Amino acid sequence: MIYRFRISANDHDDFIREVDILPNQSFLDFHYVIVETAELKNIVGATFFMTDKKNKVNHEIVLKTTKKQVRRYDDDLGEVVIEKLPLPLMKDSKIKNFIEDPHQTMNYEFHGKEIITMHIELFKILQSEQMVSYPRVARKSGELKKAPEITPLPVLVAEDIPPPVKIPKPRPVSVPKADDLSKLLDIEEDDEEIKAIDEELAEILEEEAPLKFEVESQAAGADSGDESEYGEDEQMEHIEDFGDMDQIEERYSNYKEDSDDF
Repeated sequence: MIYRFRISANDHDDFIREVDILPNQSFLDFHYVIVETAELKNIVGATFFMTDKKNKVNHEIVLKTTKKQVRRYDDDLGEVVIEKLPLPLMKDSKIKNFIEDPHQTMNYEFHGKEIITMHIELFKILQSEQMVSYPRVARKSGELKKAPEITPLPVLVAEDIPPPVKIPKPRPVSVPKADDLSKLLDIEEDDEEIKAIDEELAEILEEEAPLKFEVESQAAGADSGDESEYGEDEQMEHIEDFGDMDQIEERYSNYKEDSDDF
């Protein structure tokens, strides 16, 4: 006799497999045929979860050695204790020892780059055929959707990394000590020295300032050697002799009235 299991995958509606396997074969044989027909890669771990009609897990059969915490009541201690018990391995577990129902169900969980969960149900019990090796795939429909592969970033070699830019350290600024600043407060002003400086500045300004302003016609007559038309007594006074612009305008208007040339 052979068991025919129908396998479907969560999140992959079109994926269907029917696998024939002998009752005395192990769950490790079942695992290998699932991996091959579903093209699963980069395996990290796998587990079969045997379930009842209410989908409650009764047993776990694992690929690698794993311990599970189990709570049980200890009669000697009279209390509940927690123990770590090893789970049955696939290579040591025959399928017929875990079939409790003609439509036995189980879940298969594959751990690789991603976790893929499959639902398995005992579909038929058939007479085995001669000259056929088991397990075998009796029906195959659809494929699992492959997860997009992420292209790894290029690894930078030390030669590709530019050397770090050296930032010059700021030079320390010398700050005068409090004792040096206090000396400036003790400096006293010398009145005689300040007075001498003021007198010297006044002499410099006096040498650079013009002494008198002359009328342009007088300056031109002096250059040609001729006597001025108005004479020496009529030379224009210094501009500082006028108090303000009003006096200059009044003086100029009188001059126009007295002149016969205008």
